[in-house]
Amino acid sequence: EQSAPKALAEALHGSAPLQREAQGETGHESEDSFAAFISNAKNAFPLAAAREVAASAIGAVYSPFLLCGRSGTGKTHLLRALAAAFTQRGARVICQNAARFCAENTPWTRRPELFWEQCDVLVLDDMQDLAGQSAWQQKLTACMDACPHGGHAVAGVADHAGSRQLVFAHAGPAQALKILDERLRSRLESGLVVELLEPDLDVRLRYLQTLSKKRRLALGRDQLLYLAQRCAQFRLLQGLLLKVEAFAAMHGRALTPADLENIVRTGGAEKLPGCREILNEVARGLNLRPDDILGTRRRPDLVLARQVAMYLCRQKLGLSYPELGRAFGGRDHSTVIHAIKKIKKLLISDKDVQRLVTQLETSAL
Repeated sequence: EQSAPKALAEALHGSAPLQREAQGETGHESEDSFAAFISNAKNAFPLAAAREVAASAIGAVYSPFLLCGRSGTGKTHLLRALAAAFTQRGARVICQNAARFCAENTPWTRRPELFWEQCDVLVLDDMQDLAGQSAWQQKLTACMDACPHGGHAVAGVADHAGSRQLVFAHAGPAQALKILDERLRSRLESGLVVELLEPDLDVRLRYLQTLSKKRRLALGRDQLLYLAQRCAQFRLLQGLLLKVEAFAAMHGRALTPADLENIVRTGGAEKLPGCREILNEVARGLNLRPDDILGTRRRPDLVLARQVAMYLCRQKLGLSYPELGRAFGGRDHSTVIHAIKKIKKLLISDKDVQRLVTQLETSAL
C-alpha cells in the first residue's frame, strides 16, 4: 500500500501537463504574459494586483486572490500568467479547473495538510462550476483552511516551509459569489477580490490588431474596427478572426466588406447595444425620460445624462463624432467632443460620476 505522501506526489505529478499549459498560450516560459494582457485604465487595478501577487513572496500578499468578471474578459489569461510566473521561480504549481480539482479522488481528502507539503501555489479556474456541489466545496474549504500562512518565504524562491498562495477565478461579477456555500464564499471574500470589466472598443481593436499581426493577416484598421464593434469578449473576437483567416485562406483573396458582413452574420458575434439602448439605460439609471435627454433643455441633470450617454456610445460603439451628433438629435460634432472631454475630466475628479459610469458600464449594456 502506498504511503499518503507518495500517493499524493503521484497524484500531483498527474497534473504536470496542466502546469505546462499554465505557462502561456505560446509555450515560451520567458514571455511576459502580463505585458501581453491588453487593457486600459478600466482594468488597471486588477492587472496591477495580479502583477503584485506574481512579484511578491509566495503567500505574502493577497492570498486568496480572486479574479471575477464575465466570460471572455481575460481571467484565464491572468491566471496562466500568475501560474507561469510562480513556476519560473521554482514553485510547485497546480493549475486546474476547480471542478476537476475537487472531483479527483486525491489522498489528501482526510488530511488536507498533506497537500501543502507537495504544493506551493494552487490556481483554480471556473469556481462557478462548484455551485450546487456541496461535497466539492467542503473539500476545497478544508484545503484552504489547511493552507499555511505567515511563513518566511523569500521573494523569488519557493519556500516549502513557509506560506502558500491561493489564486482563483470566478465567471460573473463579484456579487455572483452568492451561488457558492457560505463557508467557501467567506473564505474567498477574506482575500482580495477584483473584477475584470468587459473590454472597451479601443482595447478590443488593439487585441485584434495584435492577433492579426501575429497571424499575418492583411486586414486594415477599418476591417478590424468592424469586427471589434461586433463582439465584447476576447474569446468571441478570437473566434471571429479565426473565421476570417479560414475564409481568406480558402478564397485566396483580400476580403471585401460584403465578405466580412457574411462572416459576422453566420454566427460568433453578439448583438451589441445601439445608441437608443444605451440612452434608455442612462435614462433609467437617472430616472429621466429618454426624449428629454435628447431634447434641447439645458437643465443640469439632463445635460449630464446627455454627456454620459454620448461618452458610453463612443466607448462601446466606436461611433465618430458626427455620427454621435446625428444620433443625439442632430447636434454638431464639436458639442459631442466637448461632452466626452467633460465626462473624462469628471471621471477623474467626481466620485459620483465615477460611480454612475461604472454602474452603467457593468449593467446589461
